[in-house]
Amino acid sequence: MLVFALVALVFRNTGDEAEPSGSSEASVDSPEASPSVPVDEPSDPETGEDDEEPSASPSPSPSEDEDSADDEDGEGGSDSGSAGAPEPERPEDPCRPQDVVVTFDFAESDREVYGGGTSPEFKVTVVNTADQTCTVDVGPEAFELRIESGQDRVYSTADCVEGNAQEERQLKRGTPHDFTITWDLDRSFTDCRASSAKAQPGWYKANLHGDHVGSVDQLVFQLKA
Repeated sequence: MLVFALVALVFRNTGDEAEPSGSSEASVDSPEASPSVPVDEPSDPETGEDDEEPSASPSPSPSEDEDSADDEDGEGGSDSGSAGAPEPERPEDPCRPQDVVVTFDFAESDREVYGGGTSPEFKVTVVNTADQTCTVDVGPEAFELRIESGQDRVYSTADCVEGNAQEERQLKRGTPHDFTITWDLDRSFTDCRASSAKAQPGWYKANLHGDHVGSVDQLVFQLKA
């Protein structure tokens, strides 16, 4: 009997000492004591799926949509390159500005001084560089001679043109068309006012303007009494 009582006492003491460890484990497993609980919420799988969507999406970017549309239409950027007048197919069709080469100079080579009431004359040369013969208007408005002195606009062939201002010429490839513009020293005005004013001695500059003119040199000359 004495031995049995001692064994029972030892077994009870052992069970009492094990209780604290069980209580401690319960406190660790408690949600209130664990800061990692929100991480275990079911939002993680959704976040992972969202991260994968861009690579899995078959939708093209806006730029790809535009490129595809251009390819389907067969246009792309070709329209900008072909902008302007259509390519001539007949002699009466207008020449394209890019196919016309214009030169502008004094009618008398290197004549830069005019005295005694002499009227300055200017030579214009127009050449068609296209294969097809085409038409160019070389009238006083299409090829405007403008005379200026400093900031003063003295004269223009486009001022108050009477009748039909067009002078159409059919130009074959590579065959120059020459014509001369003479300034009679009169002033002109856009409002067509009557005036007998004449240009005074001094320095002047002549420029040629028009759709087919392109870039030509300015001519500087002097009028003497």
